[in-house]
Amino acid sequence: MARTAARGIWSHFRAAARAARHGLTAAAFAILVAGFFSTACAADPVKGEAAFSASGGYARLVLKLAEDVNSEVTTAGSIIVIRFNRPVDIPVDKLAESAPDYVSSARRDPDGSAIRLSLARRATINTMTAGERIFVDFLPDSWSGPPPSLPIEVVRELAERARAAERALRMQRAASEAKKRPLIRVRALVQPTFVRFVFEMPDGVGVSSVLNDQKLTLAFGGALNFDLADARIAAPPNVASINQRVEGDQTAVDIILIGDVDIHSFRDDRNYIIDVAFRQP
Repeated sequence: MARTAARGIWSHFRAAARAARHGLTAAAFAILVAGFFSTACAADPVKGEAAFSASGGYARLVLKLAEDVNSEVTTAGSIIVIRFNRPVDIPVDKLAESAPDYVSSARRDPDGSAIRLSLARRATINTMTAGERIFVDFLPDSWSGPPPSLPIEVVRELAERARAAERALRMQRAASEAKKRPLIRVRALVQPTFVRFVFEMPDGVGVSSVLNDQKLTLAFGGALNFDLADARIAAPPNVASINQRVEGDQTAVDIILIGDVDIHSFRDDRNYIIDVAFRQP
């Protein structure tokens, strides 16, 4: 495997050298080099661990990988083959010792593309995948009823992952929709003792403000897209940053403060006004 990888590495470099001799641009040469490194990295095996247990009238093999890798489990006589679409590095030398009644031996292919198990008895194989984990159940002939289910903690983890993915997708869509909306310029007026920020709001949009832990948060009841450029330029020394974020169908503007700051906020028709007091240096 090492010789094969080495040949691939030198072939990439020879191709890059030939390209350079023929006047290939620096950018194209860089692309060739990047392709070499991506090929080398793709060959790196995915680390993992295996655990075999026998209880409840059946045996279960759990493969836990560092990354999500596609797999396929096939049976050829008394041999169980678990193939992966990427090389894996999973120690299996002592795997059969955990369930000798079901598996007599286990080995990993030299290129890491598969794990092969030799059955010690007749068994029906049932496979389940949960994220980076692969569950392979060995059910004896005496087994009756449906196959065993995933552990409850794994089911909960998958449900939480799904909820987190849905939240992230909603936030991404909301942020994308907000960017499509026209920019609302936040005006800034600098006075001798304070800076006034004026947020103009569309009709029907409400706003509330919360001040705590040296952060003023303005919550607007709509997916808005504020232009904060003027506000950031005119911000007084006791304002560390001004940023906005979209959460679902609401927009929040966070104003991070430094030290004790006198804040005055009020609504004026379609505008929401924030006065931030400061001392002249």
